[in-house]
Formats: sequence, C-alpha cells, structure tokens
Amino acid sequence: MRYDIAIIGNDEAAIEMACVASGAGKRAAMALPEQRHSSWMMEQALRRLVTELSVDFTTGRRSLLRRSGTPRLLQRLLAGAINSETSDAIELLERLGVDVLPGESRFLSRSSIAITSRICCKRTVVSANNIVIGTGVRRTAVHRPLGLLPFRRVESFLEGRSLPESLIVLGGEDFGAGFASFLSLFGVHTSLLARENSDCDLLELAEGAGVQIVHHPAELGLTGDGPDSFDDQQIMDCRSTLGFTEHLGLPAIGIEPDEHGQLWCAAHLETWCSGVFGIGSVVGFSADEACHPSIQAERVLNRIQHGIQAPYFLRSRLGFPFRPESEPEFQSAVLVGERQK
Repeated sequence: MRYDIAIIGNDEAAIEMACVASGAGKRAAMALPEQRHSSWMMEQALRRLVTELSVDFTTGRRSLLRRSGTPRLLQRLLAGAINSETSDAIELLERLGVDVLPGESRFLSRSSIAITSRICCKRTVVSANNIVIGTGVRRTAVHRPLGLLPFRRVESFLEGRSLPESLIVLGGEDFGAGFASFLSLFGVHTSLLARENSDCDLLELAEGAGVQIVHHPAELGLTGDGPDSFDDQQIMDCRSTLGFTEHLGLPAIGIEPDEHGQLWCAAHLETWCSGVFGIGSVVGFSADEACHPSIQAERVLNRIQHGIQAPYFLRSRLGFPFRPESEPEFQSAVLVGERQK
C-alpha cells in the first residue's frame, strides 16, 4: 500500500499529525502500537481510570477497592483503559479518513515500514513518500540525583504478587500524578514529590485520591545517603524518560538515536534521513520539543508541501479551532520555520 504520509506511534503529536495530514488532503496511514505505548497514552489511560474510580468515592467504595487490589487486577484495569483510549483514537482517525494499522513497526527502507500485529497475526508492508516517527517516550528508573536510593521501574509494581504498603513517587507531572493516584485508590499509602507551582492538572485529582503531595525531598527524608534507611520504602522515579525507538530498526536507514533513544532533527523536524521526520517527545532537543503538537504537525506538513498559506486554518476545518491567544504564537513559529527553510 502506498501513502503520502505514514505516522508511527500513539504519542499525542502522532495523532495530531495524522489529523492535520488528513485535513490537508493527504492519504495517511497510522501505525498504532499494540504494546509499546507512549507515556502520553499511559497518562491518558491513568486519567480515565482515576476519574472513573473516583466517582461516588464513598467510604464503602474505598474499602472495597482496598480489599480487591492486586497487581493482576491493576494490570487488567490499566490494559482496559489503554484499549479504550486506543479505540477512541481509532474512531477519530477513521472518521477523518486515516487508515489505521495496529501493530509494531520496523523500517525496511527510507520509504517503507513493516507493521506486525500479534493480535491479528498479520504483517503489512506500507510504503509512503514521507514517514513520521511519533512513538513518544517511556518512563525509566535511574539513580540520580539522590545517590544510591533503590528506585524501581514502573512495570515492577504491576508484576509482583502484592501491592506495596507505601510508595514514594518522584516527579509530579501527569504520569507520576496519575500512577500515584491509581495506587492510592487501592490502599497504597502514596506520597508524590512534585515541583512547587507545577502546572500538572492531575495534582488535584491525586489529592482527592488520598495522595500526599510534597515539594522537597527532605520532607520525605530523601537525603541520598544510601538505601539502608529505606528498606521498607518503595521509591518510583517518574522523572526520566527514554525514547521508544530501539525496535524501529533506525540504524538500517542511517539514523542513530542519542543515548536517550531520542532523535535529532532539523528546523522542520526532519531527520538527516530525507523524508523521515520526528515529532513529539521523541524529538531530542528542547526548542521544538516544547512546541505544541499541532504546531509541530503543521511544521512537518509545511516541509512536505511547500506554499501552504496560513496552515493554522487546518485545525479549524477539523473542528479544533485555535484559541485566539495561541494564534500569534503559532504564526510566529510558522514565520520562523519559513525563514529557516
């Protein structure tokens, strides 16, 4: 199958890219992962779960959740929420005319990818004039900057036989707040170490779920002196991320991600492999990583199809009008992109 553009991943920017490409009249394919979900997709699933579980959160309901909480149950609930988020994304994309192909992707050449679905036991080869990598990032455990503290991987809390009695979550962004809220609802005494004046909109939801929110490591006794003082304390680090790129076969087309699995791209988010772009949090430099996904998507489209006038009108056609205060910022970004061509 041949397309104008193929997008890999389920990061927010990847879905935005598919919507914008479709709105511009491009024939687009979307390779949605079945297993390697971006942190953004996990955040959306956790938000959905916590919101649903918190409805009518009476004392009796709290007791029921705490009695029934097991890692296996939490795995099933999280998997169900991810499936629901994926189904919503597929419904949106198909309504816009995007061909959605579930499965894990791997580059065969600069203009073709193989998408393998374990669920359907099917392998599809897609060719496209342009390929956009929007796989996002995943959370990883590190040992900095608090010395030798025994941090654990996120997945490990859902793989054991029982839930921990207490948990410290480092990092108050959406993912950390969502995961802390999720475990707290099932009886885990959870503390969340967040930045002061954080703009995370899940913090209020976390407080409602019973999470203790603190703003300095010393408040939790985290001094970095070593693990001996924390034998009975589980610590999960949600601050650091790795790009979801190791499965894509990028070296075969001449792309080497950095040490964090992220991609280095030019001003229009094109990698040094012509026709292959990076978008969203998988992009490894701050200037464009900080841009709104819609601006990134339209910047890629502007590179693919020169001469588009006022590309921000594309979003209004799709039913997602820009807020007035955001338009000057976007127009400025487009002008910068034009000057850098």
